Amino acid sequence: FIEVKVADRPVEFRVVDFSPVLYKAQMPPVRQGKFLQLVEGGEIETLVLSPYGLSKFHAQILERYCLLNDLDGRFLRKPEYYAALGADIEVFGGGHWKIDDLALRLELYGESTAYGRFDPDGLAEKIGGLPTYRSYRIVVR
Repeated sequence: FIEVKVADRPVEFRVVDFSPVLYKAQMPPVRQGKFLQLVEGGEIETLVLSPYGLSKFHAQILERYCLLNDLDGRFLRKPEYYAALGADIEVFGGGHWKIDDLALRLELYGESTAYGRFDPDGLAEKIGGLPTYRSYRIVVR
């Protein structure tokens, strides 16, 4: 976690990567997928990365995130739109990502058809402030 100030109050920022679920012990150095940008309780901003082989739709990312965190939710339009129910989760939007561990590069781009475009403001700095990505070049387009 890193702490970021938003509107004069601290907000934790984290990246959750579902890649190990798909790749198990053999993580490829170059991988890509879809992501969602979430804020929980107005206090934790989370970027959730999921490889293409695991999540065809952005809604599947939110569904998996809710299931893993014991949060209620359901599909309002299956398989395109999933909603967190009873949980204070705001989906800012989504897009696509590509990580190249050899070139030390993480790229975020595009948008989600169901949830819209993510909020790019300060995102590269937040990600770059995490120990895992400190040496990576973060590209947001």
